[in-house]
Amino acid sequence: MSVSDTPATPTMDDRAVARAGATIAVLSILAKSSAFIREAAIAMLYGRGPEVDAFFVALALPVFLVQLIAGSFQIAAVPGLLAARRGGGHDRASALAGSGTLTISLAIAVVAILAAACAPLYLPIVAPGFSDRALVLAADMLWIMTLFSILGGLAYAGGAMLTAERRFALPAIAPALTPLVMTVLLIAFREQLGVTALAWGAVLGTLAEAAIVLWAAHRLGYRPRLAIDTADLLALIRRWGPLMLATLLLSGAGLIDQLMAASLGEGSASALGYGAKLVLAGLHVVTTALGISVLPAYAESALEDPRRLLARLRRHLVAVILLALPGVGIAWLVSEPVIALLYQRGAFTAEDTRLVAHVLAAYSTQLPAFAAVVILVRAAAVLSLGWVIPTAAAVNMVLTIALNAIFMQFWGVIGIAFATAPAFAATAVVLYAGIVAGYGRKT
Repeated sequence: MSVSDTPATPTMDDRAVARAGATIAVLSILAKSSAFIREAAIAMLYGRGPEVDAFFVALALPVFLVQLIAGSFQIAAVPGLLAARRGGGHDRASALAGSGTLTISLAIAVVAILAAACAPLYLPIVAPGFSDRALVLAADMLWIMTLFSILGGLAYAGGAMLTAERRFALPAIAPALTPLVMTVLLIAFREQLGVTALAWGAVLGTLAEAAIVLWAAHRLGYRPRLAIDTADLLALIRRWGPLMLATLLLSGAGLIDQLMAASLGEGSASALGYGAKLVLAGLHVVTTALGISVLPAYAESALEDPRRLLARLRRHLVAVILLALPGVGIAWLVSEPVIALLYQRGAFTAEDTRLVAHVLAAYSTQLPAFAAVVILVRAAAVLSLGWVIPTAAAVNMVLTIALNAIFMQFWGVIGIAFATAPAFAATAVVLYAGIVAGYGRKT
């Protein structure tokens, strides 16, 4: 039985959202655990050396591009797919999914190839502390990572289709494949490929991830189609554009942090990379899970009764902030023993452990504000308040750069991590004020 033949499902209530969020959180923790295995292998074999600096910089830009283009597409596509299915059945939703996937694939391919081609021009500027060998290594890996970027876009597109059908489990667990494949290739082919084994592992792992989620979407009735509904695609693109700026709130700041850390000298970029990845992979998983689970619920509310959405938003904001606050305290308490347990072996020294632990604790202070931003961006998206998102994005970018520049003068790479909390807090305030004002005008 295809999705179009199934009976209409009721709108997700808060208990359904909570159950979905809990499922995503548990599976995401399992998936992110594979990233810890990868990071431990990198730390044991390379420590905080120039090869790891080159890898983290080469990884930062492709990950940023995938999250910027495909991550924003996923948020825009879920309400679009639900509206298309309601207005024209699953055939219309399937056509929109196909045309949207083709669009993001082409967009990512063009931008990723340009980024790799121009790497010799901008890498010396953004990473002035790198040696010539590290710069060449980072540029070479950027070419390999163009394939990772394109495949990552396909995985996000498949995830959008599954999310629209309230199939949350597979998109949450599938990302475990990429770090595991990267670890296997690094261990098996380090002698032949060196650190570039990580880049090839990212390509192969993401290929497997994309294949799995697209196969699952196919089973739900999403079929590749040449027919394009221009009106649906244009509506998706109009929502998608502002959301690309919204994604800058979540991934653009991380890219800026990584590039500014590279200017502090050898070992700083990798120290920030180790600490930031633990925060994003571990403590952010609950807020990210809630962000995914509320998206179809908010989209359904906006279609059926927009007046309920603001009240739900306020309840969810209180809930995610209260959930995030204990995470900050836990991070401060356990950062050093956790870093020592995961990384302190081989080339990774006790001094490295202390620095990365401080970075992790400093990064954790952003959690309450980050959690609020995750929820607020989705509410603004489903309410089609496009002007709110670019405004908040501009605030976040300006504050991230300015606060990083100030704080790093006093605390080095730890200051960059500390700067995230006030930047995201101000962004959350701008988003909430814009949503309330825009909602008032709509009603």
